[in-house]
Amino acid sequence: MIREHVAVHGTNAKEHKINPLWEVSTPLKEEEKVHFIKLENDYQDVKGDIEKQATIVQDFGDSQSARVPWLERTGFPGHLSEGDEKADVDLVRIIDAAESVLRDAYALCSDTSPERKMTQQRANILNEFYAGASGRADGFRYYKNPSTLVKYFSTFKQLLVYFFRVVYYEDGHFTRTKPEQRLPGQVIRPTAEQKQALQEIVDALQNEDDAPLKHAVRRFYLALICQTVGSVPFRSAVLSFCAMLSRKVRGKGRGLWEEPGNFNSNLSAITWTAQLIIFDYACFNEQEDEDQIPAFLSTICKEYFQQLAETPFGHILQWRLYLFQVGKAAIARHQTRWSLYGQTVEYRGLEVQMSHVSQLIVSEYQQAHSLLYEELMFKAKNLIPMQSWRLKDDLDMEDFGGSWLSHPGNAEFVEKADRALFQCIQESAELRAMFLIEADDGSMVLSVKAMAIYEATAQEFLKRLLVLKHIPPGPPLREPELLSVTWRNTARQRHLFLWEKLVMIYTQYHKGQQQSGVYKDNIRFLPKAIGDLLLDYIAYVIPLRQMFLRQQTPKALISPYVWAKLDCSVWPDGTLSRCLRKACARAKVPPFHTSNWRQVSASICKEKFSVKDRANFDLEDNGVEDMEDELDLIAMAEQSNHTYRTFNQAYAGSSTLTMNALLHRNYRASETWRTFFRFDYVLQGKRPRGVSETLSLRMLDASKRSQVRRRGAYSGADLEAVACRLYNTPQMKLRVPGQRDGLLAMMGPHQAEQVLLVMGTGSGKSLVFMVGASVADARTTILVLPMVALRGDMMDRCRRVGMQPLIWSIERRDSASLVIMSAEAVCTESFLEYAHLLVSRQQLDRIVIDECHLTITASDYRKCMSQIGWYVRQVKTQTVWLTATLPPTMQDDFIEHNKLVRPRIIRESTNRPNIKYMISRHTGATTLVEVAAKLVQTYWPRKQIFNHARDKIIIYCQSRDDVGKLEDILGCPTYTSKSGSEEEKAEILSEWLSRPEQPVIVATSALGIGFDYPFVRWVVHVDAPQKMSDFSQESGRAGRDGSKASSIILLRSTWAAQTSGCLSPDQEAMDVYLMQEHCSRGVLSQFLDAEADWRWCMQGEEACQVCGIGHTEARPPDVQYRLRKVEQTEFTGPGEVLRQDQVRDEVVEGGESLITAEASADDDLSGSRRRRRR
Repeated sequence: MIREHVAVHGTNAKEHKINPLWEVSTPLKEEEKVHFIKLENDYQDVKGDIEKQATIVQDFGDSQSARVPWLERTGFPGHLSEGDEKADVDLVRIIDAAESVLRDAYALCSDTSPERKMTQQRANILNEFYAGASGRADGFRYYKNPSTLVKYFSTFKQLLVYFFRVVYYEDGHFTRTKPEQRLPGQVIRPTAEQKQALQEIVDALQNEDDAPLKHAVRRFYLALICQTVGSVPFRSAVLSFCAMLSRKVRGKGRGLWEEPGNFNSNLSAITWTAQLIIFDYACFNEQEDEDQIPAFLSTICKEYFQQLAETPFGHILQWRLYLFQVGKAAIARHQTRWSLYGQTVEYRGLEVQMSHVSQLIVSEYQQAHSLLYEELMFKAKNLIPMQSWRLKDDLDMEDFGGSWLSHPGNAEFVEKADRALFQCIQESAELRAMFLIEADDGSMVLSVKAMAIYEATAQEFLKRLLVLKHIPPGPPLREPELLSVTWRNTARQRHLFLWEKLVMIYTQYHKGQQQSGVYKDNIRFLPKAIGDLLLDYIAYVIPLRQMFLRQQTPKALISPYVWAKLDCSVWPDGTLSRCLRKACARAKVPPFHTSNWRQVSASICKEKFSVKDRANFDLEDNGVEDMEDELDLIAMAEQSNHTYRTFNQAYAGSSTLTMNALLHRNYRASETWRTFFRFDYVLQGKRPRGVSETLSLRMLDASKRSQVRRRGAYSGADLEAVACRLYNTPQMKLRVPGQRDGLLAMMGPHQAEQVLLVMGTGSGKSLVFMVGASVADARTTILVLPMVALRGDMMDRCRRVGMQPLIWSIERRDSASLVIMSAEAVCTESFLEYAHLLVSRQQLDRIVIDECHLTITASDYRKCMSQIGWYVRQVKTQTVWLTATLPPTMQDDFIEHNKLVRPRIIRESTNRPNIKYMISRHTGATTLVEVAAKLVQTYWPRKQIFNHARDKIIIYCQSRDDVGKLEDILGCPTYTSKSGSEEEKAEILSEWLSRPEQPVIVATSALGIGFDYPFVRWVVHVDAPQKMSDFSQESGRAGRDGSKASSIILLRSTWAAQTSGCLSPDQEAMDVYLMQEHCSRGVLSQFLDAEADWRWCMQGEEACQVCGIGHTEARPPDVQYRLRKVEQTEFTGPGEVLRQDQVRDEVVEGGESLITAEASADDDLSGSRRRRRR
């Protein structure tokens, strides 16, 4: 036998030993053979079950793409299927009743509701106002997506709340800015019907039955609609509410006016919901005689719901028409900008190079290729590849369950494909060990965990495939269209076809389908390599997934949707954005998301393609009427005495699918797009090229960089001269070497892209960027200040030296030498847009982040701090990071977290020689709060310690409760995170500092960073601080004028350090300090400084309580301070148990990182957990 194989394959027996032509398979055991036969028999039933499914009428449900306009109008699906309406809203009772009324009203329109009373005739009556506006009325469009319903109903519930707050409550909702100003509550004039309905609502709240309350709400809503306003529109609460909606109340641009298009969506929501209320009331009012519903609707609509009526909705309907026209004429605020040489496009802070697109696709293709062939197809080498160039398809096939797999011309390729992977499992002992387990009765069953791992891998593959189908075929489809793609026929024809040797995606759904009732054809073609991935997945992987599904859910059929889970649920909206964002992170390209990629791709079409090419893309604004090849068809149609439509679609159509010209045009469009990005080239071959090779073949490898402005290089003397001029002090010298080194790193002959400057509190870090913003050729320095208290102090400092900084907000586009931003402002797309604009104008010198250690220490309670690095590092400019609190132990985490690459690090000792560090321990029943109060009351009168004209004391507490207690005892101001708005906190500090008779403020750590008053003489901590990083900042508030100051910690005598368990270096350093076994200054220095700067109390410094007097010799480099650890016995038992458990499970644990497979195991197979591994 071996001789025959050797002859056929042209090799010899020796080579067979090295690279075998076959492997001997372990024969199946009898119980395994029985189970495999059972699986095959069940799989044979799939075709029959698909045929049964074809006899069942499927309702539309919540799917947008599955809805068919003519079926909706006839009501066939609603007649033949059942449905249920669910409402689960937990609100206060009156709003709950409003929600219930709105949901009940929608049920009267829903196709799936047995209470449905909506007809096309009644829908036309509700929409008669359209006829007056456009000459036609399409009928009330009652279907809305669930998410849209939530938005619309929320708006109408807000209207109800608005009426209560503005009209019903005496104190109203608005405040006056001028004494003579009239408030909305004074302008609104509720009608008698509104007042009566409102009173019925209040009375009904006393009744446990919800029916009266719901009816009262229904009457109230109708009363709001049925009101005449004459010449005073805002006597209507509805129109007053509309006015309020025109202002942004949250998010970006809070307090600004809404854009016309955005505001019009609110009017649309109110209009649609009002129509729903009218219909609901008509059905309720005429429930005894349903035939009277049309007459009631006609009466209400003609009197109150048309443009010429002087009613709330007469005004709203006119506003909508006007705003539609305004919206069409408005120019989009956010424009794309191309670089000078056309290789980079920037949109709203996203800067995309053309090469980034190819880089992203190569990255995703490599991973999809690996997941498919190595994981899902088990590295099988004997499977026939499904390649589009040799496969055939029938575009007119309408058989239920049909696809390209059904075409007779493909039989030789697909004949055994559906069971090929199943056969691989049978023939491989390794795969059998992975997928088969022994049940309690001794029979063999499929492992639920192994099937779950396989399904998770399939879902990961589909995530990569989603990106590969979103970008390479052409300008992007909208997410609902893309997720609606099916691979086989159902009651509707599939979306995946083969045409002209490529995989074609054909969709008809679009976002305007429900409004217009017509389809819009969209055809695109996948690059060959990506299309072949999809074909192999459909031919080989889906059948195995089908087999696994039926083992968990008997008789179940796998979803015809490409992007669906095993339970047949289609992926929800929002999935595409998440997949795209993660794909960009994997490919290390700027993060696209669906909306900005749609804008960028449209800009690429307009910028890079000729007029003729753009016509193929069917851009909405290209102005091209008919293609040249269609003009010939029109002429032929006229010769045959038929209209073009009849000639082209009804007579000998090339396909019942779509017009031939449309196929050709979209083929050309996809080809143009693929060629521009060279997708076919970079993805050629069985396996994708490596990233480095692909990047060397980028399609825009000749791209050039625009010439950039060279910043001046300054010497140390030059920079010192600028500082002297800035502070108007001719003899001024830089106080510490760190200032000089920081300035040279930032602006010297050898400038660094990233500078990390660590200097002690009060050592003059701000001088560095102030000098940088004051040199002769300075453009703009952006300063990020994370704390409110820093901003006011920084503004004062700048004004004292003649600088006029600009406080930036998201709507500003102007610049200054110094632009100050908050951390929250930096973490926005508006910041990126502004910064990139400055870069494009060559006006941005650098971005400076003050108190930068907060990016890693404050992320738990202030998320935006952790995101600063992500935003700042996207801008092509120098970044300077300033802090007094970045211990060496945190330095690597800081660099990695903030995306820094080999930054220039300048460290200087953080020692504060003028601060005396003390700890006072107390016993007895007196609380530490009382001790702190007594300490202040005893020592503040002593003028030899305090200068009563300016000195201050800060008392830090660990809780707001202690803050409140000290406030009661001392009658002093307090400062916590709950002290109010930024302005209110600033006012607290300003008032305290302006009152010499009030020396004390009690605070939490909210006051730590950013407060810079020179004459804080004492900083007192009530109870033990938790972290050394926080303590160093808070104690550093003392003595910033250079005079003697004290840091005092009050402790209970029972306090003890934690000598067991896991402590962070930050916590351990604090415990070492509190133990007072070593020099307090030395413990601080060891934590905050580099080893070369470690020190202890020296003569001439304020010696700490431990040292008493300063040392005469410097601290030896080998002296280190540590907590004494308690020796503990190491117990090995738990670890050994875990190790052996891991060995037992290692066969199926390889893919467990993809999912939490334990959650997928069904209870009915729990007995199989007690199996023995084969």
